[in-house]
Amino acid sequence: MAELISYGAYLPRHRMPVAELHGFFGRPGRPRSRTLATPGLDEDPLTMAYEAAGEALAGGPAPAALIAVSQSSPFGLRKLSGTLRAALGLGAEVVPYDLGGHSGGLMDGFALAEALVRADGAGPALVVATDHLVSYEERVADTLSAGGACAFLVGAGGGFCRLGPAARAYQEVYDLWRLGTEGEPRYRLEVLFDAYGGTAKTAFAALEALTERPAGEYAAVCASQPHPQTLRALGRLGVRPEQLEGTSFVGEIGNLGAASVGLALALGLDGAEVGQELLCFGYGGGEGIAQSLAVTGPPPAIGAAERIPGEEIALGTYYRWTRGRQPEPH
Repeated sequence: MAELISYGAYLPRHRMPVAELHGFFGRPGRPRSRTLATPGLDEDPLTMAYEAAGEALAGGPAPAALIAVSQSSPFGLRKLSGTLRAALGLGAEVVPYDLGGHSGGLMDGFALAEALVRADGAGPALVVATDHLVSYEERVADTLSAGGACAFLVGAGGGFCRLGPAARAYQEVYDLWRLGTEGEPRYRLEVLFDAYGGTAKTAFAALEALTERPAGEYAAVCASQPHPQTLRALGRLGVRPEQLEGTSFVGEIGNLGAASVGLALALGLDGAEVGQELLCFGYGGGEGIAQSLAVTGPPPAIGAAERIPGEEIALGTYYRWTRGRQPEPH
């Protein structure tokens, strides 16, 4: 089994009040999130990944591989992992891998990292998830598009948290997707809610068969959070409110895409004690991935919860910063 050696997280400090977006477009009802964590003009998924990765690497061993997970790389025709490797000052011996197209892809990154570090003589692998899925006009109130990043250093030993068994479930659905000719994602909330709950039910049952531990017996549940209603679906699967209390944030700062499950895990690890087990659930594109993690040593708490509050920005500032945020450089 592989172990987590260290971790880091980054959230931009700017917050867009969702109620102002609702008011501008004349949409009645209560906003599903209070604010959106909004990257500034000098921030994008690469710069946020750099900050999170730097925190995870501080004072620790150098990685042998770098795995970048994102659905919104700020450029095309390049490897995000390769550019991040150069920005971090890592050598050419660090092998870069890119994973994309899945908001629960951090779990795929863990699986790849575990396979790499279990190879004879392999060093640790740095797994970084970063996203800012920009949606324009009134759809931003449904997609809750926010930005953030997280990073985890995974090794064969010497860590504080052991990666346990994992189970997967899949449905062929279209809840979030983008055609190649389009500049922004499409989003179907009703499909998302059904697929999230359905895949969670199947994945949780399969994981329980492997671990003999039902979802309600974990110290905390660290789940992907595309929308607050998806977390409510977990309650029907035996997850108790107190298991989500310390790891939930979508109602406060929005949907972080691929970084969502990573921030939830960082929050869960910050509050974990030796001997406890955490349940991690990543979801994206009709696939749910559930994994157990056992805390074997004191976590190096990073104070992730302290980064959730931020500074509110005006509606005009939000649109000035988010329009055309993913151009390809010349």
